[in-house]
Amino acid sequence: MTPKAGGGRPWGPIRTENDAARRLAVLLRRHVDACGKTLAVLGAEINVSKAQTGANLAGKVPSREFVIALIRATVPPELRERRQQEALGLREQALHPALTPPPGPSAAAGRGYAVELAAAQARQIETYDRLTRALEQQAEVERAKNNSDKLVMVLLNMIRQLDRRVADLVQERDHLRTRPGSEALEDAERKLARAEEQEKRAHAELQRAEEKQRQAEELQARVQDQLRRLTDELDRLRAGDTSSPLDALPALTEEPAEQPRSADPVGDDIDAVLARASAVNDEDNDTLTRVTSQLDDTTAEIVQDNPPDNTPSPESLSARHNLGISAGESGDHAQAVILLTDLVPDLTRVLGADHPHTLNARHNLGMNVGQSGDRAQAVVLLTEVIPDLTRVLGADHPQTLNARHNLGISVGESGDRAQAVVLLTELVPDVTRVLGADHPQTLNARHNLGINVAEGGDRAQAVILLTELVPDLIRVLGADHPHTLNARHNLGINVGEGGDHAQAVILLTELVPDLIRVLGADHPYTLNARHNLSSSVGESGDRAQAVILLTELVPDLIRVLGADHPQTLNARHNLSLNVGESGDRPQAVLLLTELVPDLIRVLGAGHPHTLKTFHLITSWHKVVRRTR
Repeated sequence: MTPKAGGGRPWGPIRTENDAARRLAVLLRRHVDACGKTLAVLGAEINVSKAQTGANLAGKVPSREFVIALIRATVPPELRERRQQEALGLREQALHPALTPPPGPSAAAGRGYAVELAAAQARQIETYDRLTRALEQQAEVERAKNNSDKLVMVLLNMIRQLDRRVADLVQERDHLRTRPGSEALEDAERKLARAEEQEKRAHAELQRAEEKQRQAEELQARVQDQLRRLTDELDRLRAGDTSSPLDALPALTEEPAEQPRSADPVGDDIDAVLARASAVNDEDNDTLTRVTSQLDDTTAEIVQDNPPDNTPSPESLSARHNLGISAGESGDHAQAVILLTDLVPDLTRVLGADHPHTLNARHNLGMNVGQSGDRAQAVVLLTEVIPDLTRVLGADHPQTLNARHNLGISVGESGDRAQAVVLLTELVPDVTRVLGADHPQTLNARHNLGINVAEGGDRAQAVILLTELVPDLIRVLGADHPHTLNARHNLGINVGEGGDHAQAVILLTELVPDLIRVLGADHPYTLNARHNLSSSVGESGDRAQAVILLTELVPDLIRVLGADHPQTLNARHNLSLNVGESGDRPQAVLLLTELVPDLIRVLGAGHPHTLKTFHLITSWHKVVRRTR
C-alpha cells in the first residue's frame, strides 16, 4: 500500500503498465493528500464520479481535462502552473512510453505487487468491518437521542399536568381543613404529598433526559466524523477497484418503539410513566456510555477473525442485505443486483430457503433487476418468489402484496400490458381489503393499473381510473405530493391521447405551474409536462402557440438533459412538425434536415423516429416544390 505522506489514511495499490503512469498516480495522490479533501468531495468539485476518480488515481492514465481539474481543485493558485506542467508531462510519457522497457526483474515486481494487493484487500475488509460497526453505533446513538427527545416532551407535559394537579389538591385540602380529622382530608393530603414527590422525580428525570440529549448530539458528531474518515479510507483503499461491493452504505437507523401507557388511576399512571422514563434514561445512559467507551478505546478497532468454518453470521448477512437495499435506493441498481445476487445463496445456506430474510432478499433482488432495466428477468425472479412468500408468510402479508405489485409493474414494463392489467386488477381489491383504501400502497397500485390500462390501448378506461384516483391522492397525500402531481400528469396525457386535446390543454396548463413550484423548473417531470402541454396545444389546433411553447422548451431541454437526450430530439421533431403544420413548410424542412444527422448519430439510421423524420422531410419537400 502507498501510505499517505506524513502518515494517515493509506491508499490501495497502483496498477499501471509503465513507470510514468505510476509516477503520475503517485503525484496526483500526493496533491489529494495535501489538500485534505475526500474522494467524494473531490469528485463532486471536478464533476467526475467517485469511481472514475478512484480509477484515475489507481494507475489508469487520466484524460487531460481530469488532470487539469484535479490540479485546480487541490493545488494553491501560485503553484498550479508548475504542478500542472509536471503532471501533464508525466501523462504524455505514460501515453507514449519508451519502446525499450526499463531494466529490472519483472517477476519480482509482479510478486511485490501481489503482496501489495493482498495487503490492500485485507485492509479493505478490516476497514469495512470498522465501518459497519460505526454504522451500528450511529443507529444506537440515533435511537438514544430519539428516546431522549420523546422523553423530554413527555416529561414536560407531565410536569405541567402535575403542577395543575398539585394546585387542585392544595385547593381541595384547604377546603377540607374546615373538617379536621376527616377521612377526606387525610386522603387529599396523601394525594398531595404523592403528587409533590412525583413532580420532584419528573424534574429529575427531565434533567437526565436533557443531559442524554446533549451527550447524544456530541456522540452523533463524533460518529459522523468517524464514518466520514472510514468512508474516505475505504475510497482510497478501493481506488480503481470497481468490483468491490462497498460503494453504498446501509442506513441502519430505526425508530424507537412508542412508550407504553398505563391504564391505572391518575397517581398509579404517573408512577408508571416515571418508572418507564427512568428505565429509558438508564438504558440510553448504558448505550451512550458503551458507544463513548468504544470510540475512546483504540483497541475496539481490532477486527476479530472469521469463525473457522467461514460461515457468515446472521448479523453480517443482515448488514450485506442493508448494503444492497441502500445501493438500490441510492439509484445504483446494477450494484444492488451484484450485492443481492451474492447474498441470496448465503442466506439460503445459513438461514434456510423459507426464512423471511431470504425471501425478502429474493424480492429485493427481483425489484432491482427490474429497475436496472432487465424487466424480463425481474418477471422470472418475482414469479418464482411469490408462491414461496404466499406459502410462508401468507397471501395477505404486506410483503406478498408488495411482490405481486412489483410483478405487475415488471410485466407491464416488459411489454405485456394486458397481463399487467390482469395482475393489477386482481391486486387492487386485495391491497384495499388488507391495507385500506387510503394506504399509499393501495393508491400506488391503482395508479399503476391506470398506467397499464392506458399503455394497453384503453385510454378511455384509463381516464376513468385516473379521474377517480386523483381526488383520493389529493385527500390522502396532499395536492403537492409527487405521486399526486404524477397522476395528474398521466391523466392529462391520457385525456389528450383519448382525443380531447382541449381538455388536456386545460389539465396540463393547470399542472405545469404546480410542478415548477414543487419540483422546480428544471426537473425532468416539469420539462416532460411542458412538452406534453405543447403537443396537446398543437393537436388542439393552435399550432402557432405550440411553436412558441416548443421554441422556449428546446433550449431548456438541451441545457438540462443534453442535446442528445431522446426527449430533446423528440421536442425538436415536434417543433418542426408544428412549424410545418402552422404553414411554414420550408422552415420545417430546414429544421428536420438539421435534426436528421443527430437522430442517425444517437438512435441510428434504422430507428423508427429517424425513419419517420425522413418520411416527413420527403412529404413536405414535395409540398414545397408544388407551391413554388
